[in-house]
Amino acid sequence: MTRNQRAVALLLLASLNAFGFIDRVVIGLVAEQVKAEFLLSDLEIGLLGGTVFALVNTFAAIPVAVLAERFKRSHVAAAFLMIGSLFTAVAGFTASFAQLMTCRLGMACGSAATEAPPHSMISDMYPQEKRASAISLFMLGVPIAAIFGSFAGGAIAQSFGWRQTFVVFGICGGVIALLCIAFLKEPERKARDMGPRAGTWAVAKVMLASPALIYITAGASFVSLGSFGVNTFLPAFFARDFGLGAGQAGLLFGIVSGIASLVGTLAGGYGAEWAARRDPRWLLAFPALAFVIGVPLFLIGLNSGSLTVGVPLMVVGCFSFYMAMGPCIATLHASLDSYTRATGSALFLMVMHLVGQGLGPPLVGQISDMISAALYTGGNFAAECAGAAGQVPGSACASALATGLRYSICTSTIFHGFAALFLYLGARASYRAGIDARLAAH
Repeated sequence: MTRNQRAVALLLLASLNAFGFIDRVVIGLVAEQVKAEFLLSDLEIGLLGGTVFALVNTFAAIPVAVLAERFKRSHVAAAFLMIGSLFTAVAGFTASFAQLMTCRLGMACGSAATEAPPHSMISDMYPQEKRASAISLFMLGVPIAAIFGSFAGGAIAQSFGWRQTFVVFGICGGVIALLCIAFLKEPERKARDMGPRAGTWAVAKVMLASPALIYITAGASFVSLGSFGVNTFLPAFFARDFGLGAGQAGLLFGIVSGIASLVGTLAGGYGAEWAARRDPRWLLAFPALAFVIGVPLFLIGLNSGSLTVGVPLMVVGCFSFYMAMGPCIATLHASLDSYTRATGSALFLMVMHLVGQGLGPPLVGQISDMISAALYTGGNFAAECAGAAGQVPGSACASALATGLRYSICTSTIFHGFAALFLYLGARASYRAGIDARLAAH
């Protein structure tokens, strides 16, 4: 591929990734409106935003990866995005919690192809020493989606209702899918040998045999567990703690998550590569160190009680949440070849999303419900604070729900500390594996 073809491909893949991310977090942007209309608890919002999506998304990723190993990865990714976008648009016409849940299953199936096949394509487009930064550039679709998608989604929901948010995002995702089909060039695969292609179980055994890959999968899972729990409920936190509407809450969520993911993703990719040139252990140790610094700053901002103080601290603290993915994928792909990387990424993402998105949002929702009920000074919390009744400004219900959610998000944030530990262990194991490989070669 020429330099221009790589640039166009990376732009289209980042756009595809952006709408895969929007499908994951769109529930968070409209959570308060959906909660009021369908009389849902925070746990049910967490199930919609996390578990329901994650179960289908993670298990669909394996057959999607198998298709990507055998057919054009660009066409597979674009076709599945089109499927997901169709369900996103249909979600705007649902009339019940069950119908919305069904649409989330379809959105999850479509989103299953927006990460692993592009990862494989990028590793064939760039040499090993540039993959962490290239994957980080690909992942810039996430902050762009967080900044513009969150603002647009919140504004649409506030002005026209939550249903129109789904319809608009579904149409836009369909347009990106068509552009990918028309203009996304497939890179040439670079296999290590001409032997038979490894199956899914063979790739899994390679990963399970590597302590470094086990550690980075565990670390990325804790990153996902903390981040999805925070992101699903952060717009609701701004709405409850500061009385903001959907548009304003979406804008602040976009600022915090968007700026943090933009800077964090680039810093994680380029910074880790720069540090690794001096010592290869820093490829994973760099994001691990960032968590140690970032998590306390985020918690201080979250509990400051002031948007002026809290938002800047949350943005800076949130940088670390997005630094690990590029280095983790680069480490994973160094152990695989062109015909196994999509499957390897799918297995890695399956564990990461099943743990993170599957457990993170409902865990935050359940903890929020429990703490809110314990803090409520009235009678029956579940009956008296359901739906719109819990959103009356200044009421005992609103106060309990706001405090409960803030404490719950704090709990979710702490999981990033475990991520730091496992990434540090992964850095040591990866370095030791490199030494052993060099000794064996001689």
